[in-house]
Amino acid sequence: MPPWIRSATSLTEGKRQSLMLSATSSRARGSASRCLSNFELASLAKAAMAHRDSHRFEQARDTFLTIRALCPRNPNAEIGLGSICFSEGHFEAAIGHYHQALRLSPCNAYAYALLGEAQIFQGECSAARVSLRRAREIDPTGPYGQLAQHLLHLLKSLPVDELRL
Repeated sequence: MPPWIRSATSLTEGKRQSLMLSATSSRARGSASRCLSNFELASLAKAAMAHRDSHRFEQARDTFLTIRALCPRNPNAEIGLGSICFSEGHFEAAIGHYHQALRLSPCNAYAYALLGEAQIFQGECSAARVSLRRAREIDPTGPYGQLAQHLLHLLKSLPVDELRL
């Protein structure tokens, strides 16, 4: 694994959990009220993220699949599944989950930012720029826009030869 991948992962991994919790509580309220209470949804998401962050990916996947089954219109289950795939190095699968999250929530800046990150790791730099710019456009001063800006800056600083994985 090239050193820039390790440094990019360590820079963004710490932000994932807090951003995911924020996305779960604020963006899912409409769909959560029809399927689970906000508290139940946040509790399941916290459990899934704790499993993921402890590298218990199967338990995390099962919990996010439960959220998706109970709340099929909630994009955060797809974002969570994508984050597991990303953590496992399955960038193409992560991209698929992020695209599904965007079909459910077309203006989800968090999904766009994570999509751009996965596209960088997949070597799809021009697509990553588009996704990251869209995240920044949707959330220019918020945490998702800042994450996108950070990744765009990282993308500019990477040597072109190392972008081909």
